[in-house]
Amino acid sequence: MTLPGIITLDGSAVRPAVQTRSARIGGPALSVTDLSVRRGSVALVENTSLSVATGETLCLVGESGCGKSLTCTAIMGLIDAPLAAEGSIRLLGREIADLPERQLNGVRGRDVAMIFQDPMAALNPIQRVGAQVAEILSVHGTTSAAERGREVLALFERVGLPDPARQARAYPHQLSGGMCQRVMIAMAIACRPKVLIADEPTTALDVTIQAQILRLLRELQDDTGMAIVFVTHDLGVVAEIADRVAVMYSGRVVEEAGVHEIFDAPRHPYTRALMACRVGTGQPGTALPAITGSVPAPSARPDGCIFAPRCDHAGPLCLVRPALTQRGTSGTRVACHHPEEAQ
Repeated sequence: MTLPGIITLDGSAVRPAVQTRSARIGGPALSVTDLSVRRGSVALVENTSLSVATGETLCLVGESGCGKSLTCTAIMGLIDAPLAAEGSIRLLGREIADLPERQLNGVRGRDVAMIFQDPMAALNPIQRVGAQVAEILSVHGTTSAAERGREVLALFERVGLPDPARQARAYPHQLSGGMCQRVMIAMAIACRPKVLIADEPTTALDVTIQAQILRLLRELQDDTGMAIVFVTHDLGVVAEIADRVAVMYSGRVVEEAGVHEIFDAPRHPYTRALMACRVGTGQPGTALPAITGSVPAPSARPDGCIFAPRCDHAGPLCLVRPALTQRGTSGTRVACHHPEEAQ
């Protein structure tokens, strides 16, 4: 498995941007503890814990199928049978994991909102996009139709849609993918949520639109102080937007650290392998490294370390599942018995 080339959005070699935003990062906005999503007896996401502070961007990374999107869906309370979620989800200090659906509807969109990965699938194909954004405003208290109309146009202008009045009358199929994604962003930020979950919002977009959307999210964050959980498999995007990074593998977080620590001194062997797959890290003309083997199916995970079958540092101790524990004083957490050997 290899990752996409890790380059900045202008095509130059990647380096995490120098973070100048630490002063605006506040207390916890979202805290998830021991979250599991099960289908019967099989855990698809297992004992996942993470948090994001006000004004902070946490990037959730890992290869396809590792549980990133499912984790976010569970946080939003959108898990349906035959799946079942368990664990603690605290939003702005309030436990929401066990809230009834009616109360969750009052939280979703207002306090926490989500940008879905495929806007064409998430938008209603037979309703004008302006009406879909107006519905969010109506649910959360904007009672005047005229006021909702004005807010929709202001939101469309804010997210960079040209001719907002015309676009508001359009159906999703009449807009490009990038424009539909901007509609989804407008819908997500309509009620100025405290936490925004963005599930690979730039995956299918060209690099120019991708850069514009990342810039827009950062500007919105600077203006409102919202916390962002940004799901991606693109390390170039991580370098552009992240304050901290949580790396998932086979349904579990295996490392969490600041963006500079992840790029400069990854501790978990899986994180190090991901970093080795970057374009530009080896000699010109040589093949990209690849991680041998494959991610185990949720029903076939090993009893010990889930990465051990693909790890060069595995030993007898790895027959015991390592806990996600803090390493050093920088806040880095690693689920590995041999993080020093992986250096």
